[in-house]
Amino acid sequence: KIAEVLHKEKAVEVEIDYDESQFAFKDFRSSPYKAYINISIGCDKQCTFCIVPKTRGEEISIPADLIVKEVQKAVESGAKELFLLGQNVNNYGRRFSGDQAKINFTELLRMVSQVEGLERIRFTSPHPLHMDDAFIEEFASNPKICKTMHVPLQSGSTKLLKVMKRGYSKEWFLNRIDKLRSMVPDVSISTDIIVAFPGESDEDFEETLDVARKAKFEQMFSFKYSPRPHTEAAEYDNAVEPGIASQRLKQLQDMHNDILDTLKTRHLGRVYDVYFEELRPDGYVVGRSDNNHLIKAKGSEEVLGTIQPVKIIEAARVSLIGEIIA
Repeated sequence: KIAEVLHKEKAVEVEIDYDESQFAFKDFRSSPYKAYINISIGCDKQCTFCIVPKTRGEEISIPADLIVKEVQKAVESGAKELFLLGQNVNNYGRRFSGDQAKINFTELLRMVSQVEGLERIRFTSPHPLHMDDAFIEEFASNPKICKTMHVPLQSGSTKLLKVMKRGYSKEWFLNRIDKLRSMVPDVSISTDIIVAFPGESDEDFEETLDVARKAKFEQMFSFKYSPRPHTEAAEYDNAVEPGIASQRLKQLQDMHNDILDTLKTRHLGRVYDVYFEELRPDGYVVGRSDNNHLIKAKGSEEVLGTIQPVKIIEAARVSLIGEIIA
């Protein structure tokens, strides 16, 4: 519709019966080696710190046949790796706009993995509430699913999780992480954490530290809470003092850096299959392992778009250096 009226002066176009679930996928891709495909629109959650549900509307799943066709197109154009995107991907199938076969995210993963020529499947972000056993078991057993998962924690305090309206407890979150690591020992887990959410006590913050110690996240995105207009939490009157908030964030990040310094040594001498997709001016090619480690090695344009075995010779907190051994 925008294209039709773009060059018309003072044009107005109104349509109220457009079905957004019949998603018009873009042909543009930022990389010829991988594709990003939306599987849902909107969000049904009511997290008190988040504006997304008010801006994107209720969650609607895109029909599975459209998703599979888009995956096939991407593979035919050279992509070996796929990212499935949604606000809460593992809530897929909760609602379709039309008369669609009811399938869930685990079943969608199975369907997508049947596409010939597709080698790797990634997705972001699952919601901890919907991480049932069937989902984790499919994640663990399906060889095409990359063994990395972003699992947003937000807080380790069950009390604050309830105020945030996240729908799960500290115990449930740790149970899911434990199951992931027991079934996939090499899994890489990342998370989001908000410190100094309104009303966060010293005890609440210690609960968050406790989860971070036990989960040993390979990557963590942590922030001080800041109010968003038109969100429920913006109306709360029990803000944490800014100095305390800064101190808590530093303590959390320092602890996580200590964890990363301990974890990084395990990579030395190991061999990872790396999908290379970037050539840097310094003569290095860069890619990611199945479990999402950023790895660079000496190489040329010829290895771009290929998966190569790489032996790790140097390890830092967030990246690795290796040698292609093929």
